[in-house]
Amino acid sequence: MPYINSILQRHHGHVHLERLENMLTDLLRLISEQRGGQRSRAEVASDSLPGPGDSHAQSITQRDLDFCLGERETARLHEVEAALKRLHDGTYGICTECGADIMEARLDAMPETAHCMACQVHLEPH
Repeated sequence: MPYINSILQRHHGHVHLERLENMLTDLLRLISEQRGGQRSRAEVASDSLPGPGDSHAQSITQRDLDFCLGERETARLHEVEAALKRLHDGTYGICTECGADIMEARLDAMPETAHCMACQVHLEPH
């Protein structure tokens, strides 16, 4: 069975490496844009200040939304980086929780996933 797992890992790696690298590039670009790209932090911060027609509630809501989006993208970036590390370590496609193989269909849908479906269900808050 270890030989079969080795073949599956190489297959997963070849199939998903380019996709994970593209996801990493896209996420890094998106995060950079969200943080203002080449603009200074002061310029980015001034964008979240209320404009002449904005209410205080609108400003806070927009700032909170921007913050949540940035947090989600940062978390996804960490997932993609971890998947690339597993791929290079030879453990890609193996659940980090229980050690079972992750189904190919799940990896096709979410190449950054670290868990098999059973562990994912168990780990999600109810």
